[in-house]
Amino acid sequence: MKNIAVLGLGFVGLPLSLTYAMHGEKVYGIDINSKYVENLKKYKTHIIEKYKGETIEEILEDTIKKGLFVPTNSVKEGLKNADKIIVTVGIPITNGTLQKEIFNAAIKSVGKNLKKGDLVLIRSTVPPGTTREVVLPILEKESKLKCSKDFYLAYSSERIAEGKAFEEFQTMPVAVAGIDKKSTNKAYKLLKIINKENIIVATEPEVVEIAKLIENSSRDVNIALSNELASLTEKMDIDTVEVINVANTHKRVHLLKPGIGVGGHCIPYSSLYIFDKTDKMKLPMEILHTAREVNQQRPRNILNCLESALKKIGKEVEHSKFAILGMAMKDNSPDISESPAMRLKELILQSGGEVNWFDPNVTGNFPLKRNSIQETVKDADVIILGIKQDNIEIEPNKWKNLTKKNAIIFDARRLVDKEKAKKSGFIYMRI
Repeated sequence: MKNIAVLGLGFVGLPLSLTYAMHGEKVYGIDINSKYVENLKKYKTHIIEKYKGETIEEILEDTIKKGLFVPTNSVKEGLKNADKIIVTVGIPITNGTLQKEIFNAAIKSVGKNLKKGDLVLIRSTVPPGTTREVVLPILEKESKLKCSKDFYLAYSSERIAEGKAFEEFQTMPVAVAGIDKKSTNKAYKLLKIINKENIIVATEPEVVEIAKLIENSSRDVNIALSNELASLTEKMDIDTVEVINVANTHKRVHLLKPGIGVGGHCIPYSSLYIFDKTDKMKLPMEILHTAREVNQQRPRNILNCLESALKKIGKEVEHSKFAILGMAMKDNSPDISESPAMRLKELILQSGGEVNWFDPNVTGNFPLKRNSIQETVKDADVIILGIKQDNIEIEPNKWKNLTKKNAIIFDARRLVDKEKAKKSGFIYMRI
């Protein structure tokens, strides 16, 4: 038996499954959402990825028709035919609290169906110590098998960026470590199927778990620094991006660009996973806490800037209409997880403003979501461009007859030419 099972078919699990399938491996893709699995069988997914000119849906259709990818909502069915099990089920966070039940339930389901000789490779982002302290005892308890003797367990970090998943699963350096040497070797061979030359072997799973988290948290700190810099340069009427570009000419400096906040699961969640461990150890982790607070407050800072700009032209947030073009958590994404634009929308509504928004990548029925740019910007006092979605046409000259007089364009991504915006009658603002 040489098949692979991937548990969890989200933004990581589905492209990972299909990457293995494209390399000729038979993969059982498991997700407990039966409606989603049925859609996958019809070659449909909400995930947006491309590889070598093919969309993820085209790759999905091709691999299913070849019998290399088998979607199922049954853990039992998927695991009985596989001896290599990859877990990509995440740990969601609600109001700052880790919801570990979903992840733990997934591990229990693996344990109940574990067989002698199986390898379990965790590729979820988890708090430090999870592989050894949580996963291992659950698997042993549920399976009645012993790790390192009857089955093997390892952890490998996931480092892909949405939109580049297929490429980066095969080219991005990836770290791995097992509970024991044999587990490490088995996991190494599994990773090597799709990533031939970029595997880093660490001494223990905790090293890889913490490295993954600090990679993301370091970007949180970097962005927080840039966002604080933007507050200074805005007060001094200096171009923030020019300052950053000049600073980055130093060979040992790499400041990231500021924005309306930090979204998604990767960066915002990583520090919280670290705090899950450090709070129990009574370690303050002051820099990470501060960076998280700075970036979490960024949408509020943006609204304060807009409030000041509106007051200069005799308007208030309470009686103004806002149009947000692009609601996903980052550029060219369908994912609204921890979206700063969503937080900004809620803050505007709490302040008494009206909001319409448009994002063709974000599917589903949402309050205040409109079907076109024209409908969204009609009678707007403020247009907010927080992210870049390639399928949103950015043409202020087409908006000028739809918006209110002296409407503001707040361009966080510099998608609009400043002079063209002014010629079209807009007040132009940018970070």
